[in-house]
Amino acid sequence: MIRGKRSAIVTTSPGSNNDWFVATVVSISPESPLVKTFVFETPHPINNIAGQHYELRLTAENGYQAARLYSSATEGKGEKKLTLTIMDVKNGEVSPYITEDLKIGDKVEIRGPFGKFFTWTPDETRPVLLVGGGSGVVPMHAIFTAHAESGSTAEMKMLYSSHTYEDVLYKDVFLHSPDVAVTITREPPKDWDGLTGRVTKDMLKSIVDSFDAQPICYVCGMSLFVDAITEALQAAGIPADVIKTERFG
Repeated sequence: MIRGKRSAIVTTSPGSNNDWFVATVVSISPESPLVKTFVFETPHPINNIAGQHYELRLTAENGYQAARLYSSATEGKGEKKLTLTIMDVKNGEVSPYITEDLKIGDKVEIRGPFGKFFTWTPDETRPVLLVGGGSGVVPMHAIFTAHAESGSTAEMKMLYSSHTYEDVLYKDVFLHSPDVAVTITREPPKDWDGLTGRVTKDMLKSIVDSFDAQPICYVCGMSLFVDAITEALQAAGIPADVIKTERFG
């Protein structure tokens, strides 16, 4: 979902998210060597649930169009702005132009939000475990920050797997929270005191067992990562019906 799909399943009210609107880039912030966060000014207030996504469309001078889906990096609270974090996918049709050529003042077409399954709202009182791999943490960022801003007392913890320290997204949020555990799968910095290596069943079971009650789990990343985490969560005693997954690649 973060890197883009070719189609969308519309699950919100007809007419509320099907119309394309023109949004203007007002801010670009590098997150890692391949990932940037874009803030778009929109013509109308943006209201999306944490975890939902939007479709972004580009049109070439010859009329050719290409569109991809990207998760919102934040919950939409009625402001005329939308935040999308986008990875430059090698040989991609849309993301390379966005991450390499799009600049402040440029305009793109967007529509949404879409999706209701992989979402979180403050009325969810069950504890939550977020497990993200690579850019799969974009919807996790929306959920994690929405949880903090809502004042929810529901327990929420996160396990984030990143290839390198440089690839860690939202460092100001995830590296300074006691509720987030980051594991570096390749060579970590010499002064790294976090987890290392790929996510293991023991690593997941340790986090699951730290909850006061069984958590509902959100898992996002590449397909192989999601499959492995889902299997490990079930081995740790989490029923399949409380595991929400979103995948790409």
